[in-house]
Amino acid sequence: MRRGTRVSADVFGRLVRLMLLWLAFVLPTALAGRSASAQSPDLVDRPISSVSVVGLSRLDETEVRNNLRVAPGQPYDPEAVRGDVSNLYRLGQFRTVTVDATLQPDGTVALRYIVTEQALIGEVQTVGNKVISDQELRSVIPLFRNAPRDDFLIERSIRNIKDLYQEKGHYLADVEVDESRLADSGILIFKIVEGPRVKVKAILFEGNDSFPANELKAQVRTKTAFFIFSRGQLDQDRLLDDVASLDRFYKDRGFVDVRVDRRIELSPDNKEAKVTYVIAEGRQYRIRDIAIEGFSPSGTRPLAVLSPEQVMALLAIRTGDVYQRDMLDRSLASIRDTYLVMGYVDVQVQETSIRVGEQPEVDLIISIREGGRSRAGLVLIQGNYITKDKVIRREVRIQPGRTIDGRELQRSKDRLIGTQLFGQDVRVTLQQPGAEDEEARDVLVEVKEKNTGSVNFGAAFGSDSGVIGEVSLNQRNFDIADYPKSFNELISGRAFRGAGQRFSLVVAPGNDVSTYSISLADPRLLESDIGGSVAGFIRSRNYDQYTEDQINGSMSLSRRLGDIWSGSTSFIWRRVELKDIDEFAPVEVYDDAGPLNLDTVGLTLTRNTVDRLFRPSRGTNLELGVGLTGLINGDRSYTTLRANWTGFLTLDEDFLGRRSVLRLNAQLAYIIGNDAPVYDKFYLGGRSFRGFDFRTISPKGVDRFGQQTTDPIGGNWLVFLGAQYEFPIFQQLLSGVFFVDSGTVTEDPGFDQYRVSVGAGLRIYVPAFGPAPIALDFGFPVVKQDLDQEQLFSFSAEVPF
Repeated sequence: MRRGTRVSADVFGRLVRLMLLWLAFVLPTALAGRSASAQSPDLVDRPISSVSVVGLSRLDETEVRNNLRVAPGQPYDPEAVRGDVSNLYRLGQFRTVTVDATLQPDGTVALRYIVTEQALIGEVQTVGNKVISDQELRSVIPLFRNAPRDDFLIERSIRNIKDLYQEKGHYLADVEVDESRLADSGILIFKIVEGPRVKVKAILFEGNDSFPANELKAQVRTKTAFFIFSRGQLDQDRLLDDVASLDRFYKDRGFVDVRVDRRIELSPDNKEAKVTYVIAEGRQYRIRDIAIEGFSPSGTRPLAVLSPEQVMALLAIRTGDVYQRDMLDRSLASIRDTYLVMGYVDVQVQETSIRVGEQPEVDLIISIREGGRSRAGLVLIQGNYITKDKVIRREVRIQPGRTIDGRELQRSKDRLIGTQLFGQDVRVTLQQPGAEDEEARDVLVEVKEKNTGSVNFGAAFGSDSGVIGEVSLNQRNFDIADYPKSFNELISGRAFRGAGQRFSLVVAPGNDVSTYSISLADPRLLESDIGGSVAGFIRSRNYDQYTEDQINGSMSLSRRLGDIWSGSTSFIWRRVELKDIDEFAPVEVYDDAGPLNLDTVGLTLTRNTVDRLFRPSRGTNLELGVGLTGLINGDRSYTTLRANWTGFLTLDEDFLGRRSVLRLNAQLAYIIGNDAPVYDKFYLGGRSFRGFDFRTISPKGVDRFGQQTTDPIGGNWLVFLGAQYEFPIFQQLLSGVFFVDSGTVTEDPGFDQYRVSVGAGLRIYVPAFGPAPIALDFGFPVVKQDLDQEQLFSFSAEVPF
C-alpha cells in the first residue's frame, strides 16, 4: 500500500512540472495577436512597433499621419492616443475614429486607427426663400460643394440664416435640413419657412413702480414700428440685450435684487407683436456706513498719504444715499486720480459692499493700496522708423526727474493717437524701478506708424455747391527739410516725411465751384508751442448774378492756451474780381466788380470741450473772431466781428452706445463800416438755413434801372439760433433728425425780418465714404418775409471713390 502511493505521487509531480513548462512556452504565444482596448493598462509603456490608418478612400494617408503624435518606437501612452483621436476629429473629415491596439508576440503594441470618412456635400441649396435671395443666403453658409459634411457648420448655418431673417423682421422664420436627401445623394438642402414679417406695435412694462415707462423705454433697443424711421423688428438677441440693460439700469439705482424678464404676445395673424418687460424691482438699497482702510500684500494697514477724512471728502456718495453704481464708480475714480496726481502711479482702489441686517442697507468698505511715489526717469521711444522722436516727445508731457502725474499716461496715449500719425495700439507704460533708485521709473512709449500719405480721388455734391470732383495729395507727417538724396528715395516715399507737418495739394473742379489749393502747416514751429501755416488757393464760384474769381494767400500763427483754449492770428491777402455780371444784377454788384485787392488781419479765440470731431455727443465750442480788412494797404477798409457757439448734449444712449444728441447753435456777426463788398457780407439760406433758398436770407438789391430785385446783396448784421435733434434709426448707419432754424440778416443790428423754419431729415453714414454723412433735409418755413425764396429739400455729401 505504501509503495503504490509513492509511485502515484511521483507521477503527479511529473505531470505538474510538465504543465508549468507548457504554460511558460505556450501561453505567451496564445496571447500574442490578441486585440485590447486602447485604454488597457496592460499596454501602457510597451513599445509601439507599428502605426497604421485603416478606412481611407479619398484622403491621403500622409495628411492623416501628420496629425498623429504617436509613432513607432515610442512607449504606448493612452493620453497621446486620445489626443490623436481628437486631432483627427478636428480635421472635420471623419464621421467616426476608433483605435485598435494589438499586443504582438514580441511584447510590442501595433496600433490601428480605424476611420470612417465623412460623406462629401455634392451641392448646397436653399428652398422656400422669397424675401432673401439665394446669393445673400449663401454668403452666411460656411459650407461648400465637395466639402465634407460638418454638423457643427450645418448648425451654424441654420443659426446664421435665422439671424438674417430676424434682422429683416421675420421673427418666426424656421430653418431645417433635409437629412434624407443629404444621406442619399449628398445634397445639402436648407428648407426655409419664412413666416410673416413681425412688427413690434407696443412695448409695455410690468412691475415698474419706481420709474415711468418713458424712462425705461430709453434703455431698450427694441422700438415700435413707426413709418420709415423705425422698422420695429423683433429680435431675440436684442431682447436679451434689453433685459440686461434694464437690469443694469435698476442696479445702478440701488435695486440690487431686481429681476427682469420679457414676454412676447403675437397677434392672431402673427404679423404684430407686443413686448412686455416684466420687472420685479425688489427693494432700493441705501448706504448705512462707509469705511476707509488701507491694505498691502501682508494685510490691512493705516493710510500714509491721505487720511480717511480726506478720502471721504473726495467721495461723490455719502452715508444715507441710494446705493448707485455710477456714483460709486465716480467716487473711486476721484480717489484714484488724486493719488495719480501726486505720483502714486501704482495705487489700487477697491470697494466691497456688504448687506447688513434685514433692512435694505449696505456697508461700503473702500480699500486703498497706496504704493510708493514715483519720479520720471527716461522717456524711451520705440516703433518710430520714420517719425522723429521730437514729434512724439512733445505729445508725452512727462518730464524726466519730476514727479509723475499718473493721468498723463492715458492722456499722452490719447494725444499720440490724435495726431493721426499712429494706429490705435499706442502704449505708454511705466517700467519697473531700478535697484539703485526705487522712485525712478522709466516711461516706455511704443508706437506703430501708419500710412500718413494718400492720393485721393473723390467727389462732393450738395444743393449749395453743385457737383465737385477732387484729386488731392495729402501727407500728415511731412518734413519740408527732408530732401530726397536720390530719385528712388523720392518715389519710394522715404523723403519729405517724419516732422509731423501737414501738406496738402488739392485740385477740385466743379460745375459751380472750382478750387485749386496748396497748404503747409507745422503744429510746433521751431519746437515751440506756436503752430504756423501757409496756404494759397485759386477759386472760381458761379452765382446767379455773377462769377466770383479769387486768388488767396494766407499765413497764420496759433497757440494752445491750456487744454481747452487756443488763439490764432492770421494775415490774408486776396485779389477778387466779379465777371459775367447779369444785366439786371443789383448795382452793388457792379460797384464791387473790381478787381479789388484786400488784406485782412484776423484774431481768433477758441474754447473747445467737444468730445470728438465727428459725431460729437457732448461739450461746447465757442469761437470769437475779429477781422481787420484794409489795416495795411487794401482797396477797402472795414472790421468784421464774429461769435459762434455750438453745444452738444446727449439725451439718450442705448445698450449699444448709440446716442441721441441735441445740438444747439448760436451765431452773431457784425460788419463795422459800409465799405464791405457783396462777397464779404453775410447771407443765410440753403444748408445754413434750411427751408430757404441758398443765400436768399439777405437784404435785396435794386438794379441799374431802379427796379427792386429778388437778388441778395448781403447784410452787415447776422443772427442765427438753431436746434437739431439726431437719433439712431438703424445700427450706426442711419440716423434721423428734427430741426428748428431761425435768424435774420439785415443792414443794422436788430431782429427785424426774422425767419423760422422747421423740418426733418436723414443722416446716412457710409464708412467707405469717410466720417462725414450724407445729409438729406426737408425744411418748411413757418415765419418768412416778402421776396423770400423757399427751398423744400437740401442735401450735401462727400463721396470719395
